[in-house]
Amino acid sequence: MTEKTQRGLCCHEAGHAVVAWSFGVHVLAVYVSFSVAKGWQGGTDYIDGSSLHYMDQVTNFAAGRAGEEVFGCLAHYGAWLADLAEISALLSNNGIPEDKHWARVTEARERARFILESHRGRALKLVDRLAEAGYVGNPEFLQLMLGKN
Repeated sequence: MTEKTQRGLCCHEAGHAVVAWSFGVHVLAVYVSFSVAKGWQGGTDYIDGSSLHYMDQVTNFAAGRAGEEVFGCLAHYGAWLADLAEISALLSNNGIPEDKHWARVTEARERARFILESHRGRALKLVDRLAEAGYVGNPEFLQLMLGKN
């Protein structure tokens, strides 16, 4: 179960990183780690993407779950719930009524899936590298995305 959770989290974080990169956001690092106190956690560090259109930001938040789905390995549900909270706040802050949120989430997940499918081979190499090393920094991330690894 732990290995499957780790791989799911690698798929989740790769989803965020690849979609952010596809929007021209400078990805600094992607990582996953385990601690007894907190369990599996991960993150994608990038230079501020808040200048993106709000739906691009929503798509990037939805990309974690889309990555899990596209690459066939689910992370713990808390990762998606945290992203949903961010999405909900972002949509509300942009004047989208709550009864329209799920339609926007669905739209963003479909868009993220399309992006991830179009970069599938490179994204899977990122997933494999994250599962192996737990950390992929900018130079290696760019090499993977540019097909140089």
